[in-house]
Amino acid sequence: MKRVVLSLSLLALLFPPIGHGQDQPKKTSPKQPSAKEMREQERNAHRTPVGPGFFIGPIEGKTRVFSLLLSDGQGNSVTGQFNLPQIDVFEALLEAATTFALSDEKVGARDPIITRLMDQHEWSMFVDVAKKGNQSQIYVSLITPTGKLTAEAGVITRGSQKEAEALLWKMLAQIREAKAAPQL
Repeated sequence: MKRVVLSLSLLALLFPPIGHGQDQPKKTSPKQPSAKEMREQERNAHRTPVGPGFFIGPIEGKTRVFSLLLSDGQGNSVTGQFNLPQIDVFEALLEAATTFALSDEKVGARDPIITRLMDQHEWSMFVDVAKKGNQSQIYVSLITPTGKLTAEAGVITRGSQKEAEALLWKMLAQIREAKAAPQL
């Protein structure tokens, strides 16, 4: 019996499994793109957004329901689903924040005065405006089942002729565009 087991063991060592003896397909290295192709790829590449961001879009198959994404520019983000009445409240909050940020009401001389704008019945979103001197710093907060996030939404300098690049205005534009788009 020992001889049979020893013989079978020696045979197994001498004849490796069939799968290992087959030729493996040769891997070819990918063709390196030409300089012209590289320039074309760079020109068409999407740049990773820098800083806080916002996205809103209708959810396919759901009437008057939207998906929102808010990111703070530091790798943190929060998403949620909101119906049209909630989106209307968000739009009104952002409009009120813009009006308040541009006004001279409640401005701190030495320390900023922070005013929170929120709806009495909708607590998923609120806007904080910190006003000091001639500047208004805006923060937008979104609370969803996936978490809570506050993102800087821009600085507005009151009395300046220079147009500010505030995320607040981009959010307003995206909300209006999403509401006007046909539902999927």
